[in-house]
Amino acid sequence: MTEQDRALFLVVTIKPREDKRAEAEEQLQSMRRQTLREPGCVFMHLVQPQDDPDNWVMLEMFRSRAAWDEHMRQPYNTEGNRILEDLLREPSDLRLMDER
Repeated sequence: MTEQDRALFLVVTIKPREDKRAEAEEQLQSMRRQTLREPGCVFMHLVQPQDDPDNWVMLEMFRSRAAWDEHMRQPYNTEGNRILEDLLREPSDLRLMDER
């Protein structure tokens, strides 16, 4: 199995601005709903660490790197990420992971 064929896991740390939390969550949930319709998306969950209420984490799994690459090209995703720039304290921390 090649790297492109393996499932891809992502952990994205998101730091919403205090004064834009509701807008940021609304935008992220909209993007999540659309992503879950993609055939390459296995799951996507927006969670909040119990010990870190100022940050959120998006847990994601795609069927392959190619599926995630396709996801990243979707207009709702590119536009949504542009909108998020003004709603976050800093850019999100994206970590790509392979299953062992």
